[in-house]
Amino acid sequence: MHPSQLRQEIRESARSYAQSHDLDVDCSWKSAIIFRDLADALHRPSFDAICDNEIWRCRTKKSHQQIDGVKEMQSSNSSDALLMSIFCHPELSSWKGVADVLGFSPTEPEFGYKPRVAKKGTNGDETEIDMAIDGYFVEAKLTETDFTEKAVAEVEKYEGLASCFHTECLCICDGRFQNYQVIRNLLASTQHRKHHMLLCDERRPDLVRRYMKTVCCLRDEQMRKGCRVVFWQEIWRACGRDLGDFLQARYGLR
Repeated sequence: MHPSQLRQEIRESARSYAQSHDLDVDCSWKSAIIFRDLADALHRPSFDAICDNEIWRCRTKKSHQQIDGVKEMQSSNSSDALLMSIFCHPELSSWKGVADVLGFSPTEPEFGYKPRVAKKGTNGDETEIDMAIDGYFVEAKLTETDFTEKAVAEVEKYEGLASCFHTECLCICDGRFQNYQVIRNLLASTQHRKHHMLLCDERRPDLVRRYMKTVCCLRDEQMRKGCRVVFWQEIWRACGRDLGDFLQARYGLR
């Protein structure tokens, strides 16, 4: 499914969800609706847990990149809101099905982790990991178009690039490395000796292809084997009914 089509599907699911729960939303934007109250954008038990955790609460203050005065998680397309609705849920670690899907019991997630990836001319770059949990660095995607791109000269400043990747196999187009976010994340995982996981929607096989194309360029066999893709839908099928109903209604997971 094309990202723009998925954005519209999720927008419609969020609009219907807001209407059925009598929530105040701004529907003037074409690609997303904006929940005027941040609490309405997340699953309520998860939001209550976030409010009780100062570090998690700070994460929700991230500003929207295109809309002044709006938080990123107020958007119906926010992958961060989806991530925190799931992994901040107070009962998540008690659901064996979720642990089976992930391969570990999901406890003590850390959002927006800064791994300080070694880069020439810096004390470590500004890479931000969406979530660090139980030996994994996790990249969460929903309606984003791709993993962005970056000029070759800039990416080559990463000190571990050549030792981590078969660089001749990485995708370069018009002097820019494609799938830049994956490259940074895998460099961070290598540096910190973590496994890596992509969380994305089953409706976005294009992201899986881009991710795995970059993973296959890793030199170390164990690092390659430590990379995984988990779909939001797999978690939805395994979680408790209350959270599952929210994910289905709010994001159209099915």
